[in-house]
Amino acid sequence: MNKSKRISIEQAKIDYQDMINEALEKKLWFTAKGVNLWLSPFELQDGWKFDKYLFPTNYFQLGNPNEYLRPYSENFKKAKNMYDYAHKRYQAYAKRLTNTPINNL
Repeated sequence: MNKSKRISIEQAKIDYQDMINEALEKKLWFTAKGVNLWLSPFELQDGWKFDKYLFPTNYFQLGNPNEYLRPYSENFKKAKNMYDYAHKRYQAYAKRLTNTPINNL
């Protein structure tokens, strides 16, 4: 987003007041439309101190943070399943290796 569409911190505090209250009340996060950017209400406000996320309110919508975590959770489960499978194969190998005399290989 170009700088001309940015707003001041003072304006953000006014414009975002209702959204922040709703986010805190309903335990929602801010998500940028069309971009994979999720911010808690606290991260949004902290970012303003560093001139970050100073966009008009229509740049964001409120969303359930579980939707942010879901893809990471799914990738974690897949990785754990792959690790468990590889570990079982390695255990079977190690068991046979320790129970097999060298001259029988």
